[in-house]
Amino acid sequence: MYQVNNRIPIESEDHLRMLKERFSGATERMKAVPGFISFRLLKAEDGSYVVAETVFESKEHFIRWTESDHFKQAHGGRGGSSERRRADVDAFEILIH
Repeated sequence: MYQVNNRIPIESEDHLRMLKERFSGATERMKAVPGFISFRLLKAEDGSYVVAETVFESKEHFIRWTESDHFKQAHGGRGGSSERRRADVDAFEILIH
């Protein structure tokens, strides 16, 4: 399995609210993506950032998703490109689940 964590800094309470709304249906939307396993949105205890955590069956599934129309639609508009520039992305091979 392959996990991707997208760390997004929180600029304000309104920004946090917008992110929660934006990601609220992520699991349902991602169910159509081959290789998708799970999605969670986590908020740091200090409230300074959130982590969008997505798990795929493999790195190859993740890469194919990033090349798909689904990915482009999910990351277009609504501040998507500027948030990607501010976000830190880490990827992991899951060894034990």
